[in-house]
Amino acid sequence: MKKLIIKISILCLAVLGFLIIIEALSCNDDTKEAMARLTNSEDYLEQGSGAASILPIIGSAGMEDGKRVLVLGDSIAGQMFSGLAEDYPDIRIACANAAINISGQYMLASVFLDSHPEATDIWLYAHPLTLTRGYDLELGYGYAVMPFAIDGSLGYLDDRTLDEMRSVYGRLAMNPDVASFIDASPLNRKLFLSYIRMHNEPYVQENDYEIASRCIIRLKELCESRGVTFHFYSSPSTEYYRDKIEETRSDYELSDMYALYPDYLDSIYYFPNEWSGDMTHFSTEYANREVYDRVMDEAYDEIFVSSGIRK
Repeated sequence: MKKLIIKISILCLAVLGFLIIIEALSCNDDTKEAMARLTNSEDYLEQGSGAASILPIIGSAGMEDGKRVLVLGDSIAGQMFSGLAEDYPDIRIACANAAINISGQYMLASVFLDSHPEATDIWLYAHPLTLTRGYDLELGYGYAVMPFAIDGSLGYLDDRTLDEMRSVYGRLAMNPDVASFIDASPLNRKLFLSYIRMHNEPYVQENDYEIASRCIIRLKELCESRGVTFHFYSSPSTEYYRDKIEETRSDYELSDMYALYPDYLDSIYYFPNEWSGDMTHFSTEYANREVYDRVMDEAYDEIFVSSGIRK
């Protein structure tokens, strides 16, 4: 019996050693791609993580540079405001994408406010369908949780929002060290995301604007407590989404944020489908500064004139 126990122990140690070697090689930049092919996790070389794109934006928001104005938004807003930073030295443009959820926008704003005591304004531009995103099993963890967990920014969120995230991704996965470990290799991301897809369920909102309403109201209150003015508007939308947006109107009017922003859905700037290749973003000959300026002038002219956000 003693010999059997020794043999089993040696076998377990050998297997553990093998797994440690696989893990180390999958995390090493020089061998990561080869191990991804070996473990059939090549798809996760680029997928499953938003850390590479979102962490620099968090860092930008937290840079102590004396800027007084923060512009946040989804990727459509990011297109509009791209290239304007050099002309407006007081403005920090930190647009991300829809996948970080409105909770991600809240955390970006919180990071900015904590590092910019002289801040005066925060602007948030978000497409209505960006607002309706919950916590899903596809992009949700990689973008709305992982980068902010690694950065340590999840602590800005209220307990209810954190509990909603935990119900989908698990408490452990929201730990900074664990999130960094999951992000360290395509194999780790594949194993974790495959596990939660098999065993967990996405968070289903009772109202399409449940999470967004809570985050935006809290963000407005946070800004007011710091003496900062909060501005909230929709990003432009293709005509393609008009009907889908209208389907959410009843939920929007039942949400708590409706009392604060009753004109949000009515003020959307719709542009032709022909301007977009993916029915979301400006594409081809319409993806240029001339078109962005035209849209900004037609959609937000009075806003910009009064705020000085554009010359």
